[in-house]
Amino acid sequence: MKEAVFQRKDKILVPFSEEDLEAIKAFPEHQLLKVKITGSKRPRSLQQNKWVHAMFRLVAANTDDPKWDTDVKVKRNVKMAMKFFKDEVIVHRDKVWFELRSFAFDEMEQAEADIKYNEAKLVCAKFLDVPPEELEARVKEEG
Repeated sequence: MKEAVFQRKDKILVPFSEEDLEAIKAFPEHQLLKVKITGSKRPRSLQQNKWVHAMFRLVAANTDDPKWDTDVKVKRNVKMAMKFFKDEVIVHRDKVWFELRSFAFDEMEQAEADIKYNEAKLVCAKFLDVPPEELEARVKEEG
């Protein structure tokens, strides 16, 4: 199964990015494809969200640390390092619990997403001990 993002132009669905175009090239021309369609108000943020999750997978694939060896663990650790918490707290038996916020494109305005995704990149680059620009280039390579 492949995932790709499309935009509707007149009566045609057009791949949103080069990565989306590459994803559909895996199928023979004229093959019928079963597609599940959902809408998004912010397609650029969706691409950004796909990128940050690809970065989490790259970090997990390049460490032996058992606390960072899956993309889920990387995402959690990055959010903790960023102090990316919801405003509400949970108090239970004299303990305070903070809930982590979501990186989802529909959870943040674009300006905040730009800042938070850059901050996540800095945390991941520091963990891998590489310059942020190198990490970004590697994520785009492995896409």
